[in-house]
Amino acid sequence: MKDSPSAYYIHCFAHQLQLTLVAIAKKHLDVEDFFDNVSNVLNVVGGSFKRRDLLRDHQAKKLEQLFESGEVQKGQGLHQERGLQRPSDTRWGSHFKTLDSFIVIFSSIVHVLEMIELEGSTSSDRNQAEYLLTKIKTFKFIFVLHLMLKVLAMSNELSMILQKKNQDIVNAVEFLNITKKRLQDMRENGWESLLHDVSSFCDVHDILIPKLDESYFPGKSKRKSSGVSYAHHLCVEVFFVVIDVQLQELNDRFDVVSSDLLLGMGSLNPVNSFCNFDKGKIMTLAKCYPSEFDDGKIRDLSYQLDTFIIHMRSGNPKFSNLQ
Repeated sequence: MKDSPSAYYIHCFAHQLQLTLVAIAKKHLDVEDFFDNVSNVLNVVGGSFKRRDLLRDHQAKKLEQLFESGEVQKGQGLHQERGLQRPSDTRWGSHFKTLDSFIVIFSSIVHVLEMIELEGSTSSDRNQAEYLLTKIKTFKFIFVLHLMLKVLAMSNELSMILQKKNQDIVNAVEFLNITKKRLQDMRENGWESLLHDVSSFCDVHDILIPKLDESYFPGKSKRKSSGVSYAHHLCVEVFFVVIDVQLQELNDRFDVVSSDLLLGMGSLNPVNSFCNFDKGKIMTLAKCYPSEFDDGKIRDLSYQLDTFIIHMRSGNPKFSNLQ
């Protein structure tokens, strides 16, 4: 910055995306508590070869039962074995995979915890397993599990694009905008479908579904009401807030200046005869450097760009008069 006052610093987009997840966990206690419980389950269930074998065996038996009942069809490449892998602190997609597996093999996770609760080698192991069962077999935990999986899923494709070595900046910024639009659409139209998915999951796994129109009691208190219904708490204080924080973080961490800079650079990429050329984006890029482009130079640039792209696309490699 001392050498070039006009310089801009753009943080790694993939890491910025990861930081939005960190922000949600830090800014929402329910989400923070949720990830703590998921982490503890991963530690306990994957704590030994015996427990991991128990998890795999239960999955295999469960799948065989589904085959016999006709609920699922056999096929090559289908129904691959799922495991529980600790998510990486620096990879958004790993959190998505962890939560996706958590839902798919939930009954096997519960089975292993129940076995530890009954047959654990120490009282500490048995007590921990009992505690985790009381945490994950609740409507609230399942609600946050499905909510965070949906939020992560909407950004998973963006995450993969941002990690590519041959990253297409124009495509990445476009996917960023698509992700924000999908999150906004989920906020406006996704409540009912999310609630249906959570309720159906709880029905299948014998998890008590609370009466959503009754008062919500925060924490362990069963006496002091929050003054709102359980449905209001889940919708307004969890569903809306989580999505709003995610949208705000995306807007803050991928700000307009960074996007304009990258889109402008992408528009100057000569690949495929300047297929991403966009005069408006290049003009916006130039305006980010007022010390280099005064009003006169901006006007000159506009005329030069019109001439430049015509000559380059007409196959005239000798034209290089763009200053």
